[in-house]
Amino acid sequence: MTTTAVPVVPPVAEWQANGKPAGVSAAPVDRWPKLDGAAMHGLAGEIASVIDPHTEADPVGVLVSFLVEFGAHVGPTPHAVADSAEHPPRLNAAMVGQTAKGRKGSIGQNVGRVTVPADPRFAREQRLNGFGSGEALVDAVRGSDENGHDPRLLVVEPEFARVLNVARRDGSTLSTIIRQAWDGGRLSVRSRSGTTVADNSHVCVLGHISADELRAKLNETEVAAGFANRFLFVCVKRSKLLPSGGNLDDADLAPFVRKFVSFVAQARQVGIMRRTSGAEELWADLYAGMARDEPGGLLGAVIARDSAQVLRLSVTYALLDGCKSIDIRHVQAAWAVWRYCRDSAAYIFGESIGDPIADRLLNAVRDAGQAGLDGRAQSAVFSGNADRRQLDAARALLESKGLVETVTVHTGEAGRPRVVLVAKRDNELNEQIHLVGQTPLTPVSGVAYEQNERNEQTSADDYWSTADADDYLASLDSEDDS
Repeated sequence: MTTTAVPVVPPVAEWQANGKPAGVSAAPVDRWPKLDGAAMHGLAGEIASVIDPHTEADPVGVLVSFLVEFGAHVGPTPHAVADSAEHPPRLNAAMVGQTAKGRKGSIGQNVGRVTVPADPRFAREQRLNGFGSGEALVDAVRGSDENGHDPRLLVVEPEFARVLNVARRDGSTLSTIIRQAWDGGRLSVRSRSGTTVADNSHVCVLGHISADELRAKLNETEVAAGFANRFLFVCVKRSKLLPSGGNLDDADLAPFVRKFVSFVAQARQVGIMRRTSGAEELWADLYAGMARDEPGGLLGAVIARDSAQVLRLSVTYALLDGCKSIDIRHVQAAWAVWRYCRDSAAYIFGESIGDPIADRLLNAVRDAGQAGLDGRAQSAVFSGNADRRQLDAARALLESKGLVETVTVHTGEAGRPRVVLVAKRDNELNEQIHLVGQTPLTPVSGVAYEQNERNEQTSADDYWSTADADDYLASLDSEDDS
């Protein structure tokens, strides 16, 4: 089977003409996000491209799910360091799409055609199909550790709404444990029977949920506590109609299975990863842009860990290239994925504040147009179920974010003028919410932003040769024969 290579990085001329790296966009929240081709770099892009013609699953979902699964298989040993914190290829992602027709389940099935044959034992013993509780998650990691296996765990939750329900219950430890697991290291949870501890944890999570469920169940507390920003939210939808299904044979995927095995084996021998000089300059430019990206509201809370997410994605892409250091193209690929996830979050959460009363009031004020809502009309929005204190707090919150303003309307008739709450103009909202931090970034002088077999700024010692994993692959072949 022959496949066409996917261009992964735009040529230098296009970069200079755009004045910004691949993946930067200022898409309004009502536009479905678009993936930049730079994200299709390396093995992850190859697999997504080969599978795409044979499935109705969204290729972006396949791409990101593969990145998460690869990181879960690799474990915590290879890592970059930022502000004394270690960042291995440990990622969480939530596929957000329509129920049934979003083809979220097909994403995992297609990725599994590569990852399960590559390591059947991992699929049997290191994969947890759904969350029960925080205690159950810690037990699962500790159990693998006690059995002499390194405590890697991939949690696949096809009903992610159930996780959010459990996390919201009084006394639930699930949200806390998921946050701890993303950070890595020791997991501990107390129960009536004592304290359960699991060391050196490496937990990656893949969840599926609809946008309506996500908006309804992700409450302000979970967002503020840093639960949501430890996930990549990925908008997915049915990519095409295939009445007769696909016809991709397992034999067509066999070369990719072997590559997966090889890259996992190589990656587990890597320790601290650093960026090349060219990648470091590009990273500094991107980092400054991310620091300015503060849209506020629920969206601002959801994207608050942008630099850490991009760093982990770049580590993952580098390992999928067989590299011991992070090069320019790995940062570009990571940035393109993040931009899709960032735009997905904007599409999902829009201008939501995260406070249910403030969000409902904002929608009602916008519906009222320039006429606005006076105090009595504002109270009527909630049918008397929100008291004056709650309404005052909601108004203050919306005004502090520049979304609404209180104005005095003179009717020209006898009597007191009306004091109403009105929404600010759409162009102002776009400036405040969608375009903050979207300043075009300037290309770094002297850096060639193009795809090479080996970037000139990366030493050959930073790459594994294909022979480095031969002994490992031969041992697997021997096990299969036996």
